[in-house]
Amino acid sequence: MLADEEPRGKAVFDRISQSLDQKSCTPKAKSGKWMRNYIHNPDQFSRQLAAMLPLLDHVSNEIAKRNLPMEFALIPFVESRYLPDAVAKGGPTGLWQMMPNTARHYGLRIGGKSDERFSAVESTDAALAYLAFLQSTFGNWQTSIMAYNAGDSRLRTSLKKQGLQQADADNHLPTGLAPHTYAYVRKIEALVCFFLAPDDYGVVLPLETTFTPLLAKPELTAKGN
Repeated sequence: MLADEEPRGKAVFDRISQSLDQKSCTPKAKSGKWMRNYIHNPDQFSRQLAAMLPLLDHVSNEIAKRNLPMEFALIPFVESRYLPDAVAKGGPTGLWQMMPNTARHYGLRIGGKSDERFSAVESTDAALAYLAFLQSTFGNWQTSIMAYNAGDSRLRTSLKKQGLQQADADNHLPTGLAPHTYAYVRKIEALVCFFLAPDDYGVVLPLETTFTPLLAKPELTAKGN
């Protein structure tokens, strides 16, 4: 790419699709309700993806730098539809819908106009630091994202009490978690299926759409070099 050439959607979608695990697309996820919920209007979904491109680019690039599962790049879609200003009841805020205590623990300022959970760059840095910890703790992306949703201490305690090493969302293990925690895995799997084969769902990817990249934190850019 020439220095003055704008990046295009194709680079982003190639980065994501080529890094996803084919096995993450399960038969149930291919035709389940979450796929229908996400892509009930293919044309609208394509427009949403075009609007998300700068954020998809930044998040997927930062995940690749950290050598984390690319499935993590789909978490903001589930959490906020990739909207940095999303606010939910009970405290989750921003692109990654981080709770205040978790965000503070990973170095974000919380509250008011300076709440860094609203910053796509700052919140992504914090969320990926947390996800890196979860991945090193639990060892697979499915268990890691269930911990992200339910809380790592809660999931760790449930696994220990039930004599389990990893979670199994399909079989609701460990038992006793909220239904949306088990569904979280299926939502990500549905999105994996889509990114691996968008044509199967009638969606035309905005491959030729150009965008202005977000600026990563300087220290992370230096590490990436």
